[in-house]
Amino acid sequence: MVCPVRRYPLKQPPNHEPPIPRSMMKFPDDIKQICIAYIGAQSHREGQSPDVARTAIQKWLNGLSSDEAPYHYEHFVVERGQDIPGCHVWVLYWSDKDICEKTMSTLNLPQLYTSLNDKNTGFWCERFTTPIPRLETNYSNQDYLPGLANLPSAKPERHTLSAYWGAARDRIPDSANDRFPKQDDQEELRRPPHLGSVKGLGQHIKGSNPYDHLCHIRSGQFWEKCEAVELEAYETKLRSTLLDGLGYLWDNPFDNGVIGLRFLRNVDKDGDGKEAVPRKESCGAGFFRNLADLEHWAEKHMSHLKIWTGAISHAKRFGPQMELRLFHEVSVLKKGEAEFEYVNCLPETGAIRYMKLEHVVPL
Repeated sequence: MVCPVRRYPLKQPPNHEPPIPRSMMKFPDDIKQICIAYIGAQSHREGQSPDVARTAIQKWLNGLSSDEAPYHYEHFVVERGQDIPGCHVWVLYWSDKDICEKTMSTLNLPQLYTSLNDKNTGFWCERFTTPIPRLETNYSNQDYLPGLANLPSAKPERHTLSAYWGAARDRIPDSANDRFPKQDDQEELRRPPHLGSVKGLGQHIKGSNPYDHLCHIRSGQFWEKCEAVELEAYETKLRSTLLDGLGYLWDNPFDNGVIGLRFLRNVDKDGDGKEAVPRKESCGAGFFRNLADLEHWAEKHMSHLKIWTGAISHAKRFGPQMELRLFHEVSVLKKGEAEFEYVNCLPETGAIRYMKLEHVVPL
């Protein structure tokens, strides 16, 4: 079988061998896309957890039949970022778009908000469908495969497309013939909405990405199995460096194309309404206007270079005994492949301040 010719060459240097092994997920031919939905439940009461709203979402999720349910889901609490700290978040994964659409149609957020009769509650949903050729994954080890990697028919495979600038782009199959460029003629669509009409609270806001090549990333950390010395090294050094880098993005969102970037702490799946228990597991998840915006921060800004060198130093220090696990998922989305919905959410939530969404009506 003849391999297709690349229009754009790999960024990978000649004879490159990564210093640390990495894996990516390989999908069978019958899997054409992955559908991902992030769902959030807010409380606007200072210092209070959104218990009623959280229970409502969890009840909906628990009530899904086996024919409707995602193949995997995880539960988080927002620690920092473009949302309310303490907001509960769920991420759901499907491989069948029709099942995803059918299931999500049963989650009517405005109706759910009205049924709770609580104006201090908000709900949101950010979801997208990624064709496999516009998706890339990277895992530090094959003994920790979270998120979309839970698809039973997908398998991890070692690769050499890592540890150089441009590796993430190289791992996206469609990058062989598509640079995912910023579109100058759609620059107007990339400008933030006019905040005079878009307030969030008391409004139902929804829409889809109005331009091509919107980028989503989920980048995660798992340190549950770290021994005491490595645990301290991660929590006092590397994690702090990571949060400093994210802090730069939150302080400069427009310059860096950041949209709805949250730092999420995994919690035990909460099936009975009791207080969720934090795990030694977290991720940053959100959108960038374009893959190039994400790459520019990663390659050029000192805040990310410190994260990158810190991770390498950590790996060298602990060697084969390192128990810290890292991963990420990156999607590059065409126009209309992402959908956003916010019901009575604070204006700092998600894409409200950063993307023009066509539907804005009072509740």
